[in-house]
Amino acid sequence: MSTGAPLPGPLRFSPAFAFAGRAQERATLRALVPHSAGEGRRAAFVAGEPGSGKSRLVRELAREVADEGATVLYGDCDGVVGFPYGPFASALEQLVRHVEPEGLLASLGPGGGELVRLLPDLPGRLAELPVRPAADADTERHRLHTAVTELLVGVSSERPLLLVLEDVHWADTSTLQLMRHLVRSGAEARMLLVATFRDSEADFKAELAEALVDVYRTEGVVRIRLDSLTPSEIGEFVRLSAGVEPSPGLVAAIEDLTGGNAFLVTELWRELVGSGAVQATPLGARLTRAAGELGVPTTVREVVDQRLARLSPVTTRVLELAAVMGADFELDTMRRAASGEEESLVESLEEAVRGGLLVEEPGLGLSYRFAHELVRRAVDDRSSAPRRAELHLRVAEALERGHSGGDSRAVLAALAHHFAAAAPVGGAERAVSYNLLAAESAIAALAYGEAQERLETALELGVRDPHERGALMLQLGDACHRAGHADAALEAFSRTAELARSLGDTSLLARAAIGFEEACWRPAIHDAGSAGLLEEAVAALPEDDYELRARALGGLARALDFQGERARSAMVRDEAIAMSRRRGDRRTLGSILAMAYWARGSSLNEDVNRMLHESREIGRELADDEIIGEAAAWLVPSYVVLCDHHAARDALNELFTIAQRISEPFLNHVAEHYASALALSDGHLAEAEAAAERSREWGSLLTGRDASGSYGVQMFGIRRAQGRLPELAPVVRLLAGQSHDGAWRPGLAAVLAELGMESEARREVDAILADGIGVLRPTLWLASLVYLADASAMLQDERSAAEIYPELAQYAGSNVMIGHLVACYGATDRFLGATAAVLGDWDSAERHFQAAIALNTRLGARTWLAQTAFAYAEMLLARNAGDDRAHARAQLGVAIGLAQTVGLPALLRRATELGTGAEPTAPSLPDGLSPRELEILGHLARGRSNREIGRQLHISEHTAANHVRAILRKTRTANRTEAAAYALRRGLATE
Repeated sequence: MSTGAPLPGPLRFSPAFAFAGRAQERATLRALVPHSAGEGRRAAFVAGEPGSGKSRLVRELAREVADEGATVLYGDCDGVVGFPYGPFASALEQLVRHVEPEGLLASLGPGGGELVRLLPDLPGRLAELPVRPAADADTERHRLHTAVTELLVGVSSERPLLLVLEDVHWADTSTLQLMRHLVRSGAEARMLLVATFRDSEADFKAELAEALVDVYRTEGVVRIRLDSLTPSEIGEFVRLSAGVEPSPGLVAAIEDLTGGNAFLVTELWRELVGSGAVQATPLGARLTRAAGELGVPTTVREVVDQRLARLSPVTTRVLELAAVMGADFELDTMRRAASGEEESLVESLEEAVRGGLLVEEPGLGLSYRFAHELVRRAVDDRSSAPRRAELHLRVAEALERGHSGGDSRAVLAALAHHFAAAAPVGGAERAVSYNLLAAESAIAALAYGEAQERLETALELGVRDPHERGALMLQLGDACHRAGHADAALEAFSRTAELARSLGDTSLLARAAIGFEEACWRPAIHDAGSAGLLEEAVAALPEDDYELRARALGGLARALDFQGERARSAMVRDEAIAMSRRRGDRRTLGSILAMAYWARGSSLNEDVNRMLHESREIGRELADDEIIGEAAAWLVPSYVVLCDHHAARDALNELFTIAQRISEPFLNHVAEHYASALALSDGHLAEAEAAAERSREWGSLLTGRDASGSYGVQMFGIRRAQGRLPELAPVVRLLAGQSHDGAWRPGLAAVLAELGMESEARREVDAILADGIGVLRPTLWLASLVYLADASAMLQDERSAAEIYPELAQYAGSNVMIGHLVACYGATDRFLGATAAVLGDWDSAERHFQAAIALNTRLGARTWLAQTAFAYAEMLLARNAGDDRAHARAQLGVAIGLAQTVGLPALLRRATELGTGAEPTAPSLPDGLSPRELEILGHLARGRSNREIGRQLHISEHTAANHVRAILRKTRTANRTEAAAYALRRGLATE
């Protein structure tokens, strides 16, 4: 598939002066172009101050690679008027114009229909485009990003692709998100992405900084900074421009006056030549008078002022009008806006081009661009505020008259901007109207941050009708929520509720309250007042059965549960469920049942699990992936709470299937962190780490949610199991220093104790006890308790053990789950046993350890079974009664065998030291069982056949049968049933 695409217009115009310098930067970019198939995506981010020559560098690169057969796409960000995904839309529009429909269809992935959000005219070229059902904002955004990536992968399969994005310091959030996705996920594209940006403090946005931090961590990304031109590069420029060598005095004068700024060097040279201040002879180029007598401009403002002084008044007025239009403008629009100066317009534009202030863009249409954004700004700054408002009005009305309905997104954005800027002289009505249309366009493109700005502008300009204003404020709250701006969303919904009260509009009040609670839930804002607002809304609504009331009740149940009002939460939830059942509203019923995990009230865990099952079945009945996914997401931790890891794994497999089918980032994020928690518990440490990394990657796609906390908890557990805690100690210490009310301080105490830093660990424990462990309740309470239990056991600290034990005893018989399955540490009784042993309560300790062995065996939690066996052995050796030593040796054999099989080096070392002192490579296992036989015994105890064992362990069925025969012989058992009983009695069933 050949695109045959010419260079985009902005890359084609011929510069007035030769290109000089930047040899190293140019060579770096040339080397990055992926010429051969399979080379994959590269990216270069070119930074520099205004006028440093970024644009000229990429233009030279574009010409060279186009001559070699590469496809070049271009998009730039406008400092005046932009629209969502503007540079990508421009680049892809050029691509679509020059690719045959058949080739375009071949390059589209299964989500190609998403591209309509960027290219509204695409259906006119392609008759059929796949359309996927609506989903949440993060999912739809991810689908769009994936569709763009797949298109570029397809197009670049035949020839290399250069994608230039200019001036991304002005990029909207949507553009930055797509750019980041392409860099991080477009590895299969044979493409070089080059983005330019100003790195001066005034132009650097926080969103760009965050995007750059992410992309710079990605393989194949190069950073280039253009500094001032060196004297030798200035000399090269003069030599190429004058055709002779410059004198040292000329080079020194240019450097002194311009500071080596590339734009000022070229403009100063233009002035020197024009004023006769430089003379070129066969002997070289030199100044005709002393540098101090030149009187030439040394700033952009001075350059522009001098140029304008030479132009006719009509040309100056034309340029002032052009300056409010943006970096480039079409002659047709300028003609409509010129107002009485049409006859001399062409002459004025030609005069501005001759003066170096404008350049004509090559292409079919007549359009112009300012020679540099610095020039446009200098011209624009000359106008007074009233004059500028009047110019904006002329441009807006010219656009309005000329708008014929094609791709309206860029035009709508321009109309919204110009009419808003013209409001002081043109009134607010049209400004409001166009900003609302631009907001709708932004929402269709999933650019919720842009929609937020447009809606805020419309409301600020004035919407007289209070009911219309209420609807817009509700829409603003939703846009803020979808953009991830929680504070702005809550403010918008609060203001909507105030307006609803004044209007007596109960429906508006309810919708505002529902939106408010939704905006609180995802970022876990517990105390913003969502319950009170929903209670007010429910009380104001009629008591009839209808959807809005059911939805308000469902949100209220969740809000009450978050505030700890469990009994009321259950009552409200059940009322919402009953109302939906009476109405026969299956969709609302399914959604409310899916919320049961977060609005559990005082319900038994089994009841919550049943509600989630019903929700999932309703989702299947309605073919509603959103309901299925929501129910499946919470079924996994629900099963973990019920101590059924096998059912949890089955639910997790279904969750992965639905998450991948609908490409929802949130579901993929939680599925991966569930997978990490279960893999750590199962003893698959490498798999646990890989899943945690994938979860963090998916989490980075979520708006309004920071996944770093979940990742930190998971890596804490993984590194601890791997014996790599020293790597995390500085991070945990930093977190503990920042916050004194979370689980990080107990975690730090456990880390320090495990690293042998006893005095530091005791200091942390003492500080926690001084504050009272109750202050930890609002955060990760159970995590805090188990981390403190670990520290208490390692320090043998009776005072902390005495405080922890009664709190932890309430969880006896349960499975330790941190958050919604961010981590799972197995049987709580393991920690209770260790704490009871510190207190010298040997009988309770033994009872807890035996219960922990039974539960961890049933869970298949090999990591925690190994830890339990070791802690039990420690307790037996400390008690030293009867046959405790023999029993301890057996438990140490289990701990050593599992530690060796799973890969728990720290535990292996400690267990070996505690036991006979034997080498870790020759652990003492009961009845001479090998580590592999111990592993197979666990599968055998789970009732698995030889074929199933072989599939699980990647061995043949014949090999599994040989191992089973050896196990029966060594354990002196007659059959598989007796061998399973043998394993369970000794706590050896590890799967």
